[in-house]
Formats: sequence, C-alpha cells, structure tokens
Amino acid sequence: MMMSSLLPARLVQPALPAALAAAIVVILLLLVPAGLLPRAFAHPVTIDSDPGPFASVPSTPKQVSVYFSEPIELQYSEIKVLGPGGSRVDLNDPHNVDGDTATMAVSLQPSLPEGVYTVTTKVLSAVDGHVIESAYTFGIGTTPAVTSPGGPSGPGSSKVIISPAESASRFPGMVGQIVVVGAAFGTLWLWKPLDRIPWLASAVSGKRLAIDRGMVKLIVIGTGLVIASNVAIVLVQAVDINASVQDVIGTRFGMVWMTRMIESSILMLIALATWRKVARTGASPSRAEVLAILVMGLAVLVTSSLIAHAAATENIAAILLDFFHNAAASIWIGGLVLMGFVAVPRILELADERARSAAVSVLIPRFSTVVVAILGLAVITGPLLLYLIESDLSLTLASTYGKILAAKLGLAGVMVAMGAYSQFAVQKKAAGVMVSGGSSSSAVSAPGRSFGRSLKAEAGVGIALLLLVSLMANGTLPAGEFQQARRIDTQQQQQAFAQPGTTAATASAATTATGTEYVQTLYTGAGRADLKIDPFVAGGQNKFTLTFYDSGGKIASDVTQATVKLTQVEKNIGPIAVGLNKQESSPGVFSADAAFTLPGRWNVQVEGVRPGSANIVASLDVQVRPAISSLSFDLKEFRIPAQSLPLFPVYDAERQSIWAGDTLPRSGRIWQLDMQTGNYTAHRVDNVTLVTQVVVDGKSGGLWYIDPTQNKLGLYNPETRENVEQHVLPAPGVISGLAQGLDGSLWMPVVQANKVVRFDPASGQFTQLDIPTPESRPVGIAADRSGNIWFAESTGKIAMVDPATLQISEFEPQGSNKLAVPTAVFPDPDGYDVYVAEHDGHSVTAFNPLFRTFREYPVLNEGGLPFGMAKDNFGNLWYAQHEIDRLAVIDPRTGRGTEVKIPTAGSFVQWLTSDDRGRIWFAEQRGAAIGVVTVAAKPQTAPPPQPPSPDGGAGSGPSFLKGSSVADVAGPGIVAGVALAALFYAKSASDLKRNVRSAEKLAA
Repeated sequence: MMMSSLLPARLVQPALPAALAAAIVVILLLLVPAGLLPRAFAHPVTIDSDPGPFASVPSTPKQVSVYFSEPIELQYSEIKVLGPGGSRVDLNDPHNVDGDTATMAVSLQPSLPEGVYTVTTKVLSAVDGHVIESAYTFGIGTTPAVTSPGGPSGPGSSKVIISPAESASRFPGMVGQIVVVGAAFGTLWLWKPLDRIPWLASAVSGKRLAIDRGMVKLIVIGTGLVIASNVAIVLVQAVDINASVQDVIGTRFGMVWMTRMIESSILMLIALATWRKVARTGASPSRAEVLAILVMGLAVLVTSSLIAHAAATENIAAILLDFFHNAAASIWIGGLVLMGFVAVPRILELADERARSAAVSVLIPRFSTVVVAILGLAVITGPLLLYLIESDLSLTLASTYGKILAAKLGLAGVMVAMGAYSQFAVQKKAAGVMVSGGSSSSAVSAPGRSFGRSLKAEAGVGIALLLLVSLMANGTLPAGEFQQARRIDTQQQQQAFAQPGTTAATASAATTATGTEYVQTLYTGAGRADLKIDPFVAGGQNKFTLTFYDSGGKIASDVTQATVKLTQVEKNIGPIAVGLNKQESSPGVFSADAAFTLPGRWNVQVEGVRPGSANIVASLDVQVRPAISSLSFDLKEFRIPAQSLPLFPVYDAERQSIWAGDTLPRSGRIWQLDMQTGNYTAHRVDNVTLVTQVVVDGKSGGLWYIDPTQNKLGLYNPETRENVEQHVLPAPGVISGLAQGLDGSLWMPVVQANKVVRFDPASGQFTQLDIPTPESRPVGIAADRSGNIWFAESTGKIAMVDPATLQISEFEPQGSNKLAVPTAVFPDPDGYDVYVAEHDGHSVTAFNPLFRTFREYPVLNEGGLPFGMAKDNFGNLWYAQHEIDRLAVIDPRTGRGTEVKIPTAGSFVQWLTSDDRGRIWFAEQRGAAIGVVTVAAKPQTAPPPQPPSPDGGAGSGPSFLKGSSVADVAGPGIVAGVALAALFYAKSASDLKRNVRSAEKLAA
C-alpha cells in the first residue's frame, strides 16, 4: 500500500494480464496428470546398487539391482552383467524392483563361478529424456574387508556433468519462449502511462504501429525457435536411445514433449494470425490477441518446469516456484529484447526531441518498476528453489552446477548494473531535456543513442545468461556429481575386496607386486596431454592424472575443465565420462578415480577445455589387464582311464576337445578329452608305436601326428577312425616338433639331421632346409600370425624360416647374456614378440623381431625348467616348469608373476595350450592326466575417492561455508534482497510519477 501510494491510481492498476495468466497456469498445473510430475535429478544418476560397487558376495545373487535418482523408461533402458571372461551372465530380463520405476534389475544365471563381474547400465530418464551410461564391478566368492571410512566410489563411474547435445537442442527453445512471454507482457505493460498523456501518445502514435509489427515479428521468430528446438530435442532423444521418434513420443518424457509441441503449434497459429491481421489492416493487435499469446507462452513455460530440476522434489510448490522464476526471467529478459531491438530504436527515431525525451523518461521507470518487482520475486523463488533441489550449500559451490550458477548470478549482476545506469543516468538526463523543452538536445541526444545500444547489450547479456541456464537445466545436480557424498548404505561404503583365499584347487603363491603404472604422451595440434594411469589394471580403482601443455610446450594453465571418456571396445561398454578434479597447487594438472571395469581393449579419450583457445582433445586404445595379484586360479585334473604318457595337448575348437598323443611305448593312440563332460575317448592309430606331437589340420579337421620312433608323419581322421596317409621323413633323426603354416604345409625340426623339414600335403613332397649353425639341436617349432615359422636352437639361438623364400635367419642376444638352452618358442598371438623358454635359464625371454632385441623376464623359481608356453584370457604368459609341479604365469608388460601348484606330485608337464575362453590346458606326462586352469580376476582393495571437501579440496567451496545449508545463507539474503527491491521500486515509482506529471505539464 505504501508503494502504490506513490503513483496515481490510474497508473497503479493491477497487472491484469500477468495476474490472469498466472491464475490460468496454476489451474493448468493442477489439472496436469500426476504421471507428468515425476521426480527428477537432472540425470538418472545411480544412487545405490545390490550388490554394491566393489562389494563381495559369497555366492551367486538372484539378481543385480540398481537404484536411480529418478524414474527411468524401462523399455528403452538396458542392464547387462558380464562375467570374468566378458561373456553375458544375466538372463536378459530387465525389470523394476518391486514396481519402483526408479530402479532396474536383471536376474543372474545360477551357480556362477568366482570372479569379477561387471554391471553396465544405459538408462533413459522418464523425466527429462537424458540418457546416462554407467558401470561398476562386484565380486563373487571373496570375503569383504573393512577399509577406512568412505569406501569405494558410488555405483558407476559415469559422471555426465554437462549434456552438450541436449543443451544445444533446448537452448533455442528457451530463448524463444522467453522472447514470446517478454514481448507479449511488455506490450501490455509499457504503454499505459504514455497513452494517458494525450500529446505524447499522439507524438508516438506514428511509431506505435511499427513497434507493434516488430513485436509480432519477434513473437513469430520466438515461436519458430521453440518449435525448431522441440524437433531437435526429439531427434537427439531418438539418437540417444537408438529408437524411432515415435518410440520417444511414447515415453513419459515424450508425453510432456507432445504437450509442449501442441502448445507451441497453437501459439504459432495465434502469432501468424495476428501477424496476418496487422499486415492486412495496418492496425495494431488487440489486447485480447496479445493476452492470448501471453497465456500460451506461459503454458509453454509450464512444460519446461515439468522436465526441470524442480520436479525432483515431487512437490507441486517446487514446480510452481520454478515456473514463476522462469516467468519472471522471461518478463525481464524478453522485455529487454522488446525494448532494445524494437521499441526504443523506434522511439529514438522521433524528430521531436521533447517527445523523444519524454517517452524515454517515462518508459525507463515504467519498465524498471516491473523489473525491480521481478528481481524481488527472483530473490525469493531462486533460493527457495535451490533449497528444495539441493540444501547443502558447500556441495553446491563445489559442483559444476554451482560454478555455472555463480556465473549466471554474475551475469544477472551485470544486467542489474546496466539497468541501474539507465535508471539513474539516462532517465535523469532525458527528464532534464523534456523539462527544458528540448533546448539542450545536443547535450542529451548522445545518452539517448547510448541508451539504445546499452539496452541491446543488456539483452545480449540476458541471452548469454540463458545459455548458462540451459547448461544447468541439462546438467547433473551436485548430489549427482558427487554421489559419494550421498551414499545411502554407509556400511556398504566400508566394503572392499580382500585377497582371495586358497583352496585345494586354487593357486596359493603370492605375487611380487600389486599393479603397474601406465604413462603415455598424447599429441594434438593444440598441445599435448600427459596421461598417467595408476594402477593400470582392470577390476579395481584406477587413478587418472592428466597434465596439459600448450603447443609451445608450456603448462596449459588456462585449462579449466578436463574429462576422460572410457569405452570398452569389445563389449561396447560406454563411453563412461569421468570429470577430473583440478589440482589447485599444480596448474594444468587434473586427476580423478575411475575404473576399468573389465579387462580388454579400452578406448581412452581425454579433453582439456580452454576458454578462448582450442581444446586439447586426444584418444588412444589401451589393452587393460587385471594385476597378477588379483587373479584367482581354479585348477582341475582329468585322469586318463588307462596307463598313459600324454605329452603335447592340442585344442580343437570345432569339436571342443583337447587332443594329446600318448608317448607310452606300443600304445599307438591319441587321447580325446571332451571339454564339456571331462570324458576321454581313445583313438588307436594303425602302424604307430607312439605319438608325440599332434596338430589339427586347418582345412580337413584331421589330426597330423608324429611317431618319432619310426620317423613318421601321418594324418588321422577322427570321424572314420582311420589313417588317411603316412609318410616317412627323408631326414633321419628325432622329430622334435610339429607346426602347420598358414598355407597348410607342415614343418618339423629334426635334431640329429640339423634340418627343418617342410611337407606339402597337396603334393606329398618334402623339402629339407639346412640350419646354418652346425649341431644346433633344433626343438619347439611354431608359426606366427604372419605365417613365419620359428624354432629354438638348444645351443643358444632362435631362428625364423620365411615360408616364401625358405631362407632361415638366426638370432641371438649380443654380448655375454646368451640364451640358456632354449627349448620352445611361442609367437605372441596378440602382438609381434616371440617368447623363448630358456630351459637352463629358469626363465622366459621376449624377442622383438622388429628391433631384434631380447628382454629377459625375472626368474620365478630357480628349480623350474621352462618349456611350452600359452596365453590366457587376460594376455598373461604361462609356461610349464616340467621338473617341478608348478605352472608359471607372468604379466609380459612387467614380468611380475606367480605360480600355480599342480596337485599331482611328479606330474612332469612340458607343453601347454589355451582354448577360446583363455583357459590353460596342460598334459601331465607322468601323472596320466590332462589339466585345466581357469583364470579369473578378483576385485582389489582400492583407496576410495573422496568427495570434494568444503575445507580446501580441489574444486571445493570456501572453508567458512563448511556444513552450511542453503537456508543459512538464503534467509538473510532474501530479507536483504526484498528490502533493496522495495527501495528501488520506490525510486522507480517516484521517478515515473514525477516524469508523468512533468510530461502532462508540457501539454498545458
């Protein structure tokens, strides 16, 4: 009442359009079905899971359940559980937990083996249409251990803080709806004081039609932006969920989108009809037409609030607060667009300096009264809305959301300052010119022109503010960014994995280290990034550290934000985006904890954001393995049901069998082990005394075999159980190996003849190749993936045969470090190295054919005599140590390793092979058995990543705000803001009253 008394009654009429529109919108909100008012946290972040991340369960759970911060569209979401080998172990039956739409679960196959299991989720928010991917690991068969409070990070390592595609698609719609509402409201609000001053209304009437035409044009453009944005939103959504537009519209988010589209279309029809009328009749739009546009514009604003952060509270009051906050911003910024780009430029075109100054002196306080009232409303709704969304102020300030909010408030402050300049400087000078009758026009015309420019600049700042709002609206809230601070099950936070125990069938020897470090420099045109991952292992926590440099090699201290995106290539998991924390004490350095949830090939993409400069973006593929210390080994033995001496195991993928020749004299047989049942079948071969090596023919599927006692090479058909052919080698001596080349030819080293013999099955012809080194004692032959043939020379060399030229090249280390009786070679099936078993060196050496360098690995056991080799599913190298009952396994990257004990004493294992699941098969020559080792990864105990601390951590808020609630600061802030708004309102109202009276006196 006190404020309204400052103005004449005719100027202080209620804002009927705004009041009516607000009433209509409240009614619309109350009539909206409850299904369109879901919870929302900007993104459906994972808040809990069962089993939890890095949790350990003693046996297979019935299902895996994941809990999200808001409802999801189950039909367009997916959850997968991958086993230790990367295969899917769930039943593909995604469902909600007890009907809760903010959850998703999937049943598991029964009796899963021990190991690490990876849970991946890709969910579609039912609230705002965002698609979020996440992943985490848990273990089966390990014992939980209590660590320091805090525990591992929250479920999933996905931190999609900002959604660029969604922001880009929604930003034009935000601008458009604000322009529509602000232009319509401004038209209803601004002109009343001028219309009540006859001479001024007459002077301005010539420009009013142009202003109204410009207003309608603005509304048509704004509505077009809204509709275009709607189309972009649904297209982005369809791409995100890999579905059709029709599928998107069928979701709960699609229902809100459809409502918005219908309202936008109605708005466009009204705007076009109004535009056509103005163009045809030359008359200004009626009050009813503008009011209809305003109401529909506010209705479109309602749909924005239905998919905004405010819906997270399930509280209608929060949605109303969000709506009125948006409406206030629309009137302010949209009104500035109308004033700056349409109304004021036309007013400044008036030839009459007195009329121009009078109009400006009235319009400024008239607009200021509503802006100040809006600011007062924003001071109330903004903090209350923030309190309902996130009450922890320190967490807010430490988050990306809080930083954008601070930037938004900064831009709002700039707009207020620019408005204050117009109110205190431009308006005062314009009023002075009006009172003087325009005699001092030269002194005031410049402020008039500057007023037009400043209004446009202020409107531009408002548009920039809207861009920040779009980032906030499509970004993760603080509670979602810092999930660890909001864990539901605090006891679960204290769980981590203990080292696996030992059973009769499990390896018990400890490894020499727990992990390894990976360092790589990534070069780009904008600079470089040094990437460090420690430990560089799968199945546990990994710390990523990025150091950015500019193109000149100097620390890129201007990098303000860094992100790592992880994608598991083989299993198509990800990308999982991880926001890195800036290290305040080290410019250009960022770090964060994440997890390679599954072994295998991962794509790592890094990005450093540099405002004003090109971002530093690079990517690379890395092969990630679990640490040797985190592996568990399940060993089984299959006893052969007869006296036998199996020597050389061979994997047959087609028959899912393991073949092994029997070296027992006069046995004349080959054993077939069914890998599924564990049953043996004996295949007797005619005219054979014993069988050493066996090879499965790549074309016919028959078995090529060696009988060294008769110097024979033969081909056996397992289906017909008949010999297909037999050949006597032309070179006398012991045949010490058998390998098949890519062209199907057979290769055999002959010890006494010092030759390598090639057999061509197509022609039946032998070719003898002399080894350059006399009495080299060749053994252990194998083909690499390029078709080259490698063999060992027991005198201290290895050799390669080029199958095209039949030339033999020999290699040996330089200096005194010679190969100590090499007995076997194993070309890396995944790379280019050739591994050499040093029988008397008790170790393995890797030879690089490109650089011709040898790298010897550390000795694991001085009593071991290395022989045959194979690789497991994680890329670790295994080798037999035939005189001790242990298999050795090492990580070829580091040489760190361990041993697996064979239960049978005196087993005498010489040769190994692996199957398509990466299991290691071995033949116990003196144990009369074939054994298998299944390798699995156990989760590791890992130091937990801590959420940003308000007392000094990187990216944290001020220390004096530690533990502060929004309410602690908002209460006094609201009181002060309202008081200031009241004072400025009184000032604007007083100026308006004075200037109107002065203008009325000029008419007399």
